Amino acid sequence: MAMMLTTSEIIPVVDGKLALGTWQSVLFFELDGPRKRTVFVQISGE
Repeated sequence: MAMMLTTSEIIPVVDGKLALGTWQSVLFFELDGPRKRTVFVQISGE
């Protein structure tokens, strides 16, 4: 299952909010059991 999911995503931010469509959302799936994770967020722009 993990091979079918991406490990990164680019989401535009407009007026300080995520520009997601009506039926879109951001999900984090834990496929191999609970353990410590590091999540990186990179913001670039004007």
